[in-house]
Amino acid sequence: MYVRKKLDASYRDLLKALMFCLIPDKNRQKLAEELCKIWSNRDDALPALSVRTAFDAWLSILNLPRGSEVIMTGINIPDMVNILEYHGLQIVPIDLDLETLEITDNALENAITPKTRIVLVAHLFGARASMSPIFNVTNQHPDILVAEDCAQAFTGVDGYLGDDRSDISLFSFGPIKTATALGGAMLRIQSPVQRKAVRGKLEKHPLQTHTYFARKTLKYTLLKTLTLRPIYGLFIKACQLLDKDFDEIIISSVRGFNSKNLISLIRHQPCYAQLLLLKHRLAQQTSKSLNQRLQIGDHLNQMLPKRLQPAGGRNPQHSWWLFAVSVTNSKALVEELREAGFDATSSSTQLCAMPGKNGAAPWCEKYMQGTVYLPIYEGIKEADLDRVASILHEHPPSICPEPEQEPSLVSSSSYH
Repeated sequence: MYVRKKLDASYRDLLKALMFCLIPDKNRQKLAEELCKIWSNRDDALPALSVRTAFDAWLSILNLPRGSEVIMTGINIPDMVNILEYHGLQIVPIDLDLETLEITDNALENAITPKTRIVLVAHLFGARASMSPIFNVTNQHPDILVAEDCAQAFTGVDGYLGDDRSDISLFSFGPIKTATALGGAMLRIQSPVQRKAVRGKLEKHPLQTHTYFARKTLKYTLLKTLTLRPIYGLFIKACQLLDKDFDEIIISSVRGFNSKNLISLIRHQPCYAQLLLLKHRLAQQTSKSLNQRLQIGDHLNQMLPKRLQPAGGRNPQHSWWLFAVSVTNSKALVEELREAGFDATSSSTQLCAMPGKNGAAPWCEKYMQGTVYLPIYEGIKEADLDRVASILHEHPPSICPEPEQEPSLVSSSSYH
């Protein structure tokens, strides 16, 4: 069975992580500076424990009036909402063009009120949204800050590292992310004053321990081994024999933070070993590293019926971190794909439609209710992708676009 998602790190990377845990914390400041130089030549970057950590620190130094509104992409993770609510801010989710996963300028303009202080744009599923329509609107409102959540959109240090016009851009290297360092984040802050204040805030947090990081590394080494195809099949059968929900076991094992203690958990600094691993992974990763994943994602996208476009399927800047479709009966599709040897899932991430004072964004909510995530990574054969496409042809979408000509199930192109 093709596992739903692979850890984007080699056993050599994991061994290095364990070795890094043996290195004493010599000069954190110098290491942080080296990381920032890899990331940006303009002295505008900072490392952090996580995107959540960096976002919390930024909101802390802004100290916005309680009740201020944050317009945000209608799909994100609950922790981002929890952090905003902790700071007394009101969430205003807005709908997306689901074919591109972009906020339209009309939707944004209509959502702005005198209380609006931040627009939070999430680049979802690996699809990079165009920021120009956002700035076309926010430039007319000088009091509004623009934040980019790029946790799902990293393609390499030679790729997109945030829009220069954004006040803050946030990138994650958590366990299921591209070029994972099992944790860690990089952020860019445009304002030198804000950047200095955020750095000071982050440096006051207690340090994550090397012992904790070593345990985390061992856990993900075990999970990586578990997801080898022959072993993964045995794991699923064992769960079925023991009447255990293997879906829940996997999801809980990769969950980053416990939401009940979220603020206290995220307010830590990454340990020295974590920073060393992050430096190692960033030095390795370029946009060329993703070529085969891009080819696989593009191939499957071309093979699907137009009525069943994947999320962001018409976005030319899609890196296919996740390949998501939305159907009327997600449970039936997941079961059929698993029977065919593909561990699809409808619940492998925390992504969901964001709640708000006036409810969730309706199209985002409807799409996420039927979402199924498909395996997309290096090593999946073209013939197997065509089998996936054939199965999907039999399932109606949860949201129907305008009818267009359907593609043939026989592809004229190859991703090899």
